[in-house]
Amino acid sequence: MQTRYDLNGLFLLVLLGAATAAEAQVRPELAKRYFEEATKLCERDAGRLWGVSLCGPMVIVDQATGTRATSQPEPEGPAPRLSGFADGPVSWGGLRWFSFPLYMLPENDADARQQVMLHGLFHRIQPELGFITDDGFNEHLDTLEGRVWMQLEWRALRRAVESSGSDQLEAIADALAFRRERRRLFPGAADNERRDEIREGLASYTGVAAWASSPADAKRAAAAGLAGGDWSFVGNFEAASGPAYGVLLDDLLPGWRRQVRSTSDLGDLLASATSRPPTTDVAVAAARYDAATLRAAEETRDRAQQARIAELRRRFVDGPVLTMPAGGSGTSDTTGSAGIPGVGTVLFRNFTLSAQWGRLNANGGVLRSADGSTLSVPVTGRLEGTTLQGEGWSATLNSGWVVRPAARPGSFVIVRED
Repeated sequence: MQTRYDLNGLFLLVLLGAATAAEAQVRPELAKRYFEEATKLCERDAGRLWGVSLCGPMVIVDQATGTRATSQPEPEGPAPRLSGFADGPVSWGGLRWFSFPLYMLPENDADARQQVMLHGLFHRIQPELGFITDDGFNEHLDTLEGRVWMQLEWRALRRAVESSGSDQLEAIADALAFRRERRRLFPGAADNERRDEIREGLASYTGVAAWASSPADAKRAAAAGLAGGDWSFVGNFEAASGPAYGVLLDDLLPGWRRQVRSTSDLGDLLASATSRPPTTDVAVAAARYDAATLRAAEETRDRAQQARIAELRRRFVDGPVLTMPAGGSGTSDTTGSAGIPGVGTVLFRNFTLSAQWGRLNANGGVLRSADGSTLSVPVTGRLEGTTLQGEGWSATLNSGWVVRPAARPGSFVIVRED
């Protein structure tokens, strides 16, 4: 069923008083255009991709100026908490909306903006499609070998997206071989990577596939996203992998979107669509994609990264920390994140968590353990009471939870009150 939303009545609300930077606030006429663009594209899709409409209520928010705009009249009653740092679905007035921070919608790049909005609208319907998975904890993608084999996979996928016939089949066989080799080197990586590719990779694919005017446009966009580079792949790799696997499956396995499940592996689906097994000799295959130059560049990066990791170990592993359960809901920004091998990943920007024990806000670094069970922040002194603070973070405890000294001198842990 196709749903249409009335964009003529666009509502703008000043949340926190007068805007302090008018050029950055949510402007009604601009928001109206953005909503119209997204709605036009999701109506054009008309359920083609996933059997249901992508269209739904949207909100754009700018925390700095305290302004927001909605694609339809706001429900009565208080608004939900709208993050100014991370996009995500929100429940409001009995409906599932999708919230976009203004900074994520580039005014001067309509293609990127529209793909971001369609990506988000997929997340809005994701629960009914059954594509909800647990986080994949892919710290191995911040290691030298993890990065090298991931980028080789991307280079082969790009060749596959941009070619056809036997050349395409060889490139797919190479990509699947590199994928298999990486997962051989890192036990547990297959399931962790798979979960992120389903949860976020399918959203990125949808952003490209619903935006594209033709299969050629979708292939160009997918290929452009496979460039690699000097950025963290942890929590980000699926934005490159998802569209690539999706457009190849569109070509080679029609109807794959009706077959995919939350337990699926996109690489396995692509392998089933070809009669050619993964390349046997990965060293020979790697040479086809200039692996020597790639490895040299990554070794240079890794030396600098090791110095950074040593400092992070000093702060988050060897030094005093406050540790807390990680379960709950919140937001995180993986920009600039860094993995500590065998320990976890440090996230530096816009981290929030609402949990059974209370709430955490961190902008100076928070360590998420490798298994995702705990979070840690550095401390510089004694912690007492229900309101806790440190350099770059603050936490508030709920009733029934307390902070106690931990085994390591100077460290603390949040636990249930006895």
